[in-house]
Amino acid sequence: MRQNIAALLAASLLLGLCAGCGASDEKAESADTSKSVYVAYDAGATAQEAAAEEEKQEKVFVIYCIGEDFRNRVRDFYPGYESEGEDSGRIGDVRVQWNVYSDAQEYREDLDERLGMQADRDTGALKEDSGPNEKVDLFVVDEAFLRDYVESGWSLDVKAGAGLTEEELSDQFLYTQQMATDAEGKLKAVSWQATPGVFAYRRSIAKEVLGTDEPEKVQEAVSDWETFAQTAQTMKEAGYYMLSAYGDAYRVYADNVTSAWVEDGALNIDPHLEDWAVQTREFAENGYIHGTEQWSEEWRADHTGDGEVFGFFYSSWGIHYTLQRKADGETDSEEDGGEESEEVSSASGDYAVCRGPEPSHYGGQWIIAAAGGDDTELAGSIMRELTCNPEIMKKITRDIREVTNTVSGMTELGQSDYKAEVLGGQNPIPVYVESAKLLSKRHTTSYDDDLDLGFQVTMQDYFDGKVSETDALETFRKVALSRYEELEDVSGDEEGEEEE
Repeated sequence: MRQNIAALLAASLLLGLCAGCGASDEKAESADTSKSVYVAYDAGATAQEAAAEEEKQEKVFVIYCIGEDFRNRVRDFYPGYESEGEDSGRIGDVRVQWNVYSDAQEYREDLDERLGMQADRDTGALKEDSGPNEKVDLFVVDEAFLRDYVESGWSLDVKAGAGLTEEELSDQFLYTQQMATDAEGKLKAVSWQATPGVFAYRRSIAKEVLGTDEPEKVQEAVSDWETFAQTAQTMKEAGYYMLSAYGDAYRVYADNVTSAWVEDGALNIDPHLEDWAVQTREFAENGYIHGTEQWSEEWRADHTGDGEVFGFFYSSWGIHYTLQRKADGETDSEEDGGEESEEVSSASGDYAVCRGPEPSHYGGQWIIAAAGGDDTELAGSIMRELTCNPEIMKKITRDIREVTNTVSGMTELGQSDYKAEVLGGQNPIPVYVESAKLLSKRHTTSYDDDLDLGFQVTMQDYFDGKVSETDALETFRKVALSRYEELEDVSGDEEGEEEE
């Protein structure tokens, strides 16, 4: 009996084991299938996560700029930059993302929006992370709105924030730093350019009227505004105009004011600007000026060999990019469909430059390291190499004829065989260096571009003899104060003091 029971138990156990084996096989197969699905899923998910993580971890350096100039300078002259297309490049393991604009208003709106997402405009206090690789690291601004950013918290201190040293910056032309220094004395931007102003005159007219076309001798005839006016009288007697447009000399006067457009929150008209208005009216009355409008066809025609104008005030870049075309009779740039006229004689080679009555400049772009940017080290490196390195600066000047921002570099090229075709082979760099070294720009404000233009427009009726100087100045004050309500009008207080 015990044996039978044992046998039955053994058989039951065997059947159970067999049944168990079948179930185990099915479960194992099911488990293996499920496992393979999960492994495949996990592999795909891991790959996606890895790709996302890699993209997240890739360093991207974001640059905003207006126009192509800065991108071209980095692409062509920054050591180690590799282009990967129009809007992308690479510096080492960092991908450079370019945001280049042609419209100034659109540029400022987009730039301000991006900067506002990463730092407070007034204090520079950082905000929450705006997302990986989206922060602006470096941006470029034109002279017209430089002060808006210099006086904001969006711009880093070039020294404390971007790491440039006093020694590295000491070779730059001082005026470029004065324009980019805030009210607290912090340098907030640097420029690779120097844009000094000069007086470009016709050699043939100088020889005929003054007896020489040598820049040093012609400079004596235009050394100050009184002498300039005397020479204008001499030019008139010989049948020539001294200047073409009413506004030709304005920027030279504006660069030599002794006070700013806004002083202690009040609108201020510097006496030197009034001097410009008075002299321009005298030039108009005496026939020393042709009376054209800058950039008009008549003004352009005055540059050619058929023109009767002795000279023009130009910046260094204007000599290369504008005077050359105008001297050849080109009515506009090729990009705008301009063509060289066959009806005029070229004056290319018939020009030379001297400093003129006062030092001046016109234009330029400045590089700013953005508060809240991810890579201030690279920002500082780009600023250093493209504004402080004299070898790179000299190469830019040689390659593309752009005057750059190192005194030593430009002084060296001033002693070289560098020549300008439109200037009859003259090396203009010594004149550029002289003007740039003498220029002071301590009275720059964010109001300058708008008020400079408004002042010239308002004075037009005075030049034409339609209103008095007093009435023209009063009209300007009213328009300016209505445009900028935050400014005070102290003209009444001054008049009251004079009456007392």
